[in-house]
Amino acid sequence: QGTADSVYQNLGIILGHQPSYVLILAGDHIYKMDYGYMAAAHLENEADITVGCVEMPLKEAGQFGVININENKQITGFQEKPPNPQPIPGRPDVALASMGIYMFSTDVLVEILEKDSRTPGSSHDFGKDILPSAFLDRNLYAFPFGDLETEDRGYWRDVGTVDAYWEANQDLIAVTPQLNLYNQDWPILTHQVQLPPAKFVFDSNKRRGMAVDSMVSAGCIISGAKVRQSLLSNNVRINSYSLIENSIILPGATVERNCHIKRAIIDSDCIIPEGTVIGEDLEADKKRFYVTPAGIVLVCSDMLENMKNHGD
Repeated sequence: QGTADSVYQNLGIILGHQPSYVLILAGDHIYKMDYGYMAAAHLENEADITVGCVEMPLKEAGQFGVININENKQITGFQEKPPNPQPIPGRPDVALASMGIYMFSTDVLVEILEKDSRTPGSSHDFGKDILPSAFLDRNLYAFPFGDLETEDRGYWRDVGTVDAYWEANQDLIAVTPQLNLYNQDWPILTHQVQLPPAKFVFDSNKRRGMAVDSMVSAGCIISGAKVRQSLLSNNVRINSYSLIENSIILPGATVERNCHIKRAIIDSDCIIPEGTVIGEDLEADKKRFYVTPAGIVLVCSDMLENMKNHGD
């Protein structure tokens, strides 16, 4: 029924491990963080709850839960997606936004969740219900996310929308990305499918397989096509005379010949028919696909099937 209810329903499993503290993380955020520093701050402050937070410009902070703090970083209030966020003391242009990362002392977590489960009208959500009431009688502190030496803001994105997902992927292909996947000092470990290297074929003026300012995964074949500022997941096929720009192509998708795809997300295993144009006429795209508020076109297999059945 809500984020807090999700944890409440799993209290038996959590308590079976007999933890002194519980760290609760959001599942739709992109960032790199050493939680040890947050845990140390929680202990040092003798906090009941520590909330991970990130500095945001005031004009952007209203999209998130905003945390009010005093000079000691103790939390004095919460604002849920406020139209006029309260800035950080001494920083009139910046507010603290909750990252959806919480460290609880276990006994406090159990007591709060059990109370919330019995509260009529609660939406059982950490951001909306638990934290706004907890700071009144509990010891809550903020833990600002960033570089502990330079105090620079760390890379963090909430990717809970299609637009945010597209933007986060575009961040990766910057010349100097804030989130650097190639940093050997802090590698990102993940499952790697055993596939051959990406392959680029044909090299004439009219038919050249190439990718620029892009990331191309293993198993891909770019055959006489051009890819610019895009990300290709594994086993993608881009066929001759096609052009892919500012797009995300997910695993197993195929783009047939003479297609032009711009500012789009192509879902896994889609087969884009020959001559398809996506991203140039958004009004036409809205009749066939899903177009986000920012003009990103999302294409899924069922949409292509409907397009085929209607003869588009």
